[in-house]
Amino acid sequence: MTGQLRSELLKLRTTRTTALLMAAAAALAVFGACVEGATRATAELAQEDAQRTMFSGGTAGVFFATLAGLLAITSEFRYGTIRPTLLFEPRRRVVLAAKGGSSSLIGLAFGAVCAALSFAAGLAILSARGVDFAVSGEHAAALALGPMVAAALSAVIGVAIGALIRNQAGAIVALAAYAFLVDAALFGAAPSVGRFLPGKAGDALAGRADDALLVPGLGAAVLAAWTLAFAVAAIVRSDRSDV
Repeated sequence: MTGQLRSELLKLRTTRTTALLMAAAAALAVFGACVEGATRATAELAQEDAQRTMFSGGTAGVFFATLAGLLAITSEFRYGTIRPTLLFEPRRRVVLAAKGGSSSLIGLAFGAVCAALSFAAGLAILSARGVDFAVSGEHAAALALGPMVAAALSAVIGVAIGALIRNQAGAIVALAAYAFLVDAALFGAAPSVGRFLPGKAGDALAGRADDALLVPGLGAAVLAAWTLAFAVAAIVRSDRSDV
């Protein structure tokens, strides 16, 4: 297991895809903080909810971490490298666990980088506009640490989705359609139900300012439950299917 985990980490660290996804996530986090900080009136920006929204760029890392996990396994099926991988390590559950573990570590990095950049950009804007930092310690901790946990769990979900669908293009389309249509639409139409979806549970865990979301602790529990459910489904699919 240790050797397989090292192998998966090496793959993720040495491919351009991971670096490009990280760059895109970081850019989106900074852009979101700048837009929120520059477009709000000074009096509005001094309020805690507005600052929480500005500092919530760490959530950008969550989606891109999910995508990184998905690509970590669908790329193997796309290029046929899953066969030598399974020849080296025929225990499919070990391969899936290694991919999930390595992707979760990469997800931690995505969340940490995006949260740090979001805070750096937001604090610079507050200083430039002469506005005091108004976020409470509890919310600041959620905004700083929540994206890391959410991105780590979401990366594992990405691996599971890739193992379930296998076709890279189909998996990417399914993920994007869910994130931007199903998740957002259901939450907008029925927040009491939509907030229990994995995307909104991740937003809650990451400290996003929205009264309709779950509290961060419950969001973490819901996202962990979704992660477990997807992982079990991926294991069953892997055990019962040929490569």
